[in-house]
Amino acid sequence: MLAAPVSITQTLRERLCLLRGYTPMLLGWLLFMAGIAIAALMNEGTGLYTVAKYLALLFVLVCLVVISPLSPALLEKSLSVALVVSLIPLILLALFRQLDAMVILGDGRMGWLASWPGVIWKIGAFVWPFAIWRCLRAPSFRNVLLAFCAVLTMALDGSRTSMLWLVLVWLTLAIIAAVTRANPKPVRTHISLLFVTLFSFAAIQPVLLSWVSGHYDPLVVEFNEWRAKHNQESGNEVGTEESGNALIGNFMSNLGEAFATPKDSTADRLLKGDNSTRLEMLQIGWKQTVDKFPWGAGFGSTRVMDFGASSVIHMTYLQLLADDGVLAFVGYLLFLLFPAYCGLKFVTEKRELFVERFELLLCPLSALALFLFMGCFHPLSNELTEWGIVLTAIAILVTHVPRRN
Repeated sequence: MLAAPVSITQTLRERLCLLRGYTPMLLGWLLFMAGIAIAALMNEGTGLYTVAKYLALLFVLVCLVVISPLSPALLEKSLSVALVVSLIPLILLALFRQLDAMVILGDGRMGWLASWPGVIWKIGAFVWPFAIWRCLRAPSFRNVLLAFCAVLTMALDGSRTSMLWLVLVWLTLAIIAAVTRANPKPVRTHISLLFVTLFSFAAIQPVLLSWVSGHYDPLVVEFNEWRAKHNQESGNEVGTEESGNALIGNFMSNLGEAFATPKDSTADRLLKGDNSTRLEMLQIGWKQTVDKFPWGAGFGSTRVMDFGASSVIHMTYLQLLADDGVLAFVGYLLFLLFPAYCGLKFVTEKRELFVERFELLLCPLSALALFLFMGCFHPLSNELTEWGIVLTAIAILVTHVPRRN
């Protein structure tokens, strides 16, 4: 009767012992929280409440390490399901013009109440690396469809960060696949991926947005009028070939004009987006870093006006230095970079096992890489679902890349 409890206790001890090999990571998180607390004490308690939040996230990480069975395959499946749950409702809401449930920004970025613009692209970006790799390793309709859903989500949102991530991941994985000869049909695969990417950004996004905004309504009315008149003339046999050709020519001309002038294409945001506010954020953030060095001004205190609203600095690393000082900055990087380093070392230490280990850890490593990459262009994340993905990725690395004490 006592065998089961003893077995469970032993399992828990073994899993908790895995964290001993990742002591620098845990110390980094504690240092991060200590930096926030010190900054708050130096600035009349500003942001002190966030220490409780990040302490809770540390507890969640420990629980994830203890939970069994967490695996890269489970994380991939969960992200794929989340992608479908985010994308399909947005498309249906747009097709049926359920504008009360949709969120469309002034520059054409689309989302819905459960996945706003600026957020919905992230699930596509998390899926993109392993979707690309699946296509490179085993080209199939199912794998290309997964990559298509990922890139379409990024296209509908229109985040410039997602466009950069899309290109960087594609190039990196293409090089790795070429060096390791992991792609049996490289030309066909890249042509398929290029097609779904261009189709998403240049066709689906502008057409769907134009449909939602009513851009095609006059064309639909004209088509119905033309069809009714054409049927009437055909029935009465009074229409001439010239008048029929004129009607068709006029309709096709208007059709071409409607589709030749898409509205708010996200493909233009990378080059035409306004960067003046971002530059101002960097300037103010650097000034605050220097003025409040080394402890910072308190969590969330460094702000700038963005379209009439107060906003934090859109760069995590500068934001940490300005708000929470050097301790929080170093601790944050140590918490994320140490498990990433351990995972990369595990993948590359044995050349003959590189492809096998790379496939195994691609999803958790790419999740960490995306989170670090987003920090260059976005503020410190407060999305609990986003932290859930990152903490799960770290827990998988801890359990799949054990380190000697």
